[in-house]
Amino acid sequence: MKKLIVLIIIVLAGGWALQNYTSFRAMDYAKDYWQKVDWSKINVFSRDKAVPDASKQLNIFIKESKFTPNFSAAESGIKATWFNEDDEKHTVTGDSWGSGEIAPGKAYSKIFNEAGTYKYHCSIHPSMTGEIIVK
Repeated sequence: MKKLIVLIIIVLAGGWALQNYTSFRAMDYAKDYWQKVDWSKINVFSRDKAVPDASKQLNIFIKESKFTPNFSAAESGIKATWFNEDDEKHTVTGDSWGSGEIAPGKAYSKIFNEAGTYKYHCSIHPSMTGEIIVK
């Protein structure tokens, strides 16, 4: 038991050191992710509440003027949600669809029911591009 406690302390200290003395920001990303989870819809102790199917939800983050991930493969019926975590407005614009401006801290969702390749970009920052392949 003492070895496990020592190991946990070492891992936490190493994570803290990496977070504070390098460009590694995994703890920031984890904190951002956990703040977006709607905990009222998740109850691990009850089988009555349905947990969303991960194969039907795709989260894309807009941060540092990039779409992350910027390439995704998904099944038909996928709901893609773009979260703007940047400090400025962005758009998600495809050939015949678009989000309009997404303010910082806001999100845009679209369901892709048809198979195909959907390329998108930010109309404000044309160098920002992404692609979703729906099977």
